[in-house]
Amino acid sequence: MAASSREVILDYLDACYAGDVDRAAAFYDDDIDFICYAPVELFPTLGQKKGKAEMIFALTGLRDRFSVVDYSVDFIAADGDRVAVQLVLRLRDTGNDRIIRFEIGNFFTLRQGRIVTYRQFIDSFDVVQQVLGRDLVSAILKSAP
Repeated sequence: MAASSREVILDYLDACYAGDVDRAAAFYDDDIDFICYAPVELFPTLGQKKGKAEMIFALTGLRDRFSVVDYSVDFIAADGDRVAVQLVLRLRDTGNDRIIRFEIGNFFTLRQGRIVTYRQFIDSFDVVQQVLGRDLVSAILKSAP
């Protein structure tokens, strides 16, 4: 019996966040279309990626800069080949040992059990504050006339 779309994505997330690039890559369609709406200046492995090779390169780059502390799935819904996942991911920045907490919305479309489209949304402002280690809201309000 074939795995459900929900099971496929949960298995993918386990592989991805375990740092198992080869196992995660097995879930990608050769023509995967990925977009993460995040500041690529701070996260160059995110942004838009086309094809399995770019995704593998991005996963490897992410693993080089961060180590996964943990993740938890808060919500998952599947409808046929479409799956939506809301999760919390905590990473350790290997450069400064800081823990960064992401709240992520993921939207997947599968084709023959492989991820063909993948859209990812994060609270970019919050993540930038965490990466910089400072409260940008206060800084902005102090500089406002």
